[in-house]
Amino acid sequence: MSGPVKTDSDNSDSKNGKNPTSGGDVNAPSTTAAYYEKGSAELATESALTLAKIQHRLKLTKKNERLVLVLVGLPGRGKSFIARKLQNFLTWRGSDCKVFNVGKYRRHAAEGACDANFFDTKNSAASNLREKVASLALEDMLKWLDEPFENDANGNGAPSFRKDRVGIFDATNSTKARRDWVLRECTDVVKRAGKTTGVVFVESICDDEELLRENYRTKMSNSPDYKDVDPEKAMADLLDRVKKYEEAYETIDDDSKSYIKIFNLSSKILVNHIYGRMAKSIVPALMAWNIGTRPVFICRAGQTMNEFDRATLNCRL
Repeated sequence: MSGPVKTDSDNSDSKNGKNPTSGGDVNAPSTTAAYYEKGSAELATESALTLAKIQHRLKLTKKNERLVLVLVGLPGRGKSFIARKLQNFLTWRGSDCKVFNVGKYRRHAAEGACDANFFDTKNSAASNLREKVASLALEDMLKWLDEPFENDANGNGAPSFRKDRVGIFDATNSTKARRDWVLRECTDVVKRAGKTTGVVFVESICDDEELLRENYRTKMSNSPDYKDVDPEKAMADLLDRVKKYEEAYETIDDDSKSYIKIFNLSSKILVNHIYGRMAKSIVPALMAWNIGTRPVFICRAGQTMNEFDRATLNCRL
């Protein structure tokens, strides 16, 4: 038996430009196409999750007159180099910036340089002294951050404008307990009432052996701990110091904190909860710096012509 034969009336929908299966206009955009064509013109739907994320970001991004950059890393990882570069860069940008190097406090308290045994976690007396000097350095930094603004140049007693103050806490800060202590001291709601302070950790990680050797040589030639010390003895002591730190070292892995990780002095950078001015200024600067030396050429432009002189010369030509 033959099946039913379609008549002209059965094909009327197709002739009229309608999709016979959907009943719609075949020339009209599909639902998928319309979704992509809308782009981001449609207002976003705020869910409880997105609102929570936004609030957390606003908390991290809020404007603070005081900011603390806490350096983290083993010896010979370029922390002091990063601290000096940050100080110069932030000062150039108009911030009031100061580095607080715990090593200086340690050498003053110990009345001189310290060998690798001083950094042994089993040396209780040395450990107590290291904790004491770290506390002194942090206390001085917070006092400096809280100092009143200087009077303006007119001498009328009105506070001068200051964009912000940035304290750089330069130390190994190699354990989670030490970093948590620094964070508590800087943000304690009772001790720091009315003195809101932002805290960002900057960890320098280096596993490039060639770069490490260069860093170690630089540290030996510049650190007061190895002044007038035989290079071979200095290298042996430095490597022993690094080994003792490695026994207790804990990298930053708490994603609830704001931190920047620098690998092999800017070959790779990892950022977590970094927004606002940090993302716009400090992170690009950290990515651009290097430890190499290179020539810088400055070109001074010669005499130029205005548009009229240039047009006249062109006509003559």
